[in-house]
Amino acid sequence: MSLSMDDSKQVSEMQQNLEMLQELAFFSDLPVKAIKLLAFVAEHQHFSKNEIIFEEGDDYGKAYIIISGQLNLMKKNQKQENVVQQFGKGELLGTLSLLGVMPALFSLKACCDTTVLTIAREHFTKIQVQFPETTAISLKALLREVYQWERKNLTHAKLCCLNQTGATIL
Repeated sequence: MSLSMDDSKQVSEMQQNLEMLQELAFFSDLPVKAIKLLAFVAEHQHFSKNEIIFEEGDDYGKAYIIISGQLNLMKKNQKQENVVQQFGKGELLGTLSLLGVMPALFSLKACCDTTVLTIAREHFTKIQVQFPETTAISLKALLREVYQWERKNLTHAKLCCLNQTGATIL
């Protein structure tokens, strides 16, 4: 039995997805079978320059791993939209949305042609049911990421802005 071109391409893409997921701290401690299932259900999406991925208030319900290109996190202030942060290749966004409804406080926009790997909340939830230990592992990974995020931001925060930190004390 030989693989067709489409089957071969699908296996190759799944292998790439698997490797990407295993490199990310949020997924790396999950059982191998769970990561393989995530790699199988993950989808590649392409966004054109200036395309809006989601807007403030949306429940985007996905995690995004940037394969190529760049995404801008945007925030509207009165009539103006400002870039809050830029994300590039290899970065993971939206892990909180995998764990539950998380209305966006920002908009996300492609600043150039961008390809991402997405994992939908519905798929992640099914994997949590099939592999119950993934919930505790995911929570531990999320806590680690929040801690590292705040620690990084504290090193860059000006004295006047320290009152806007403290997520790790919640």
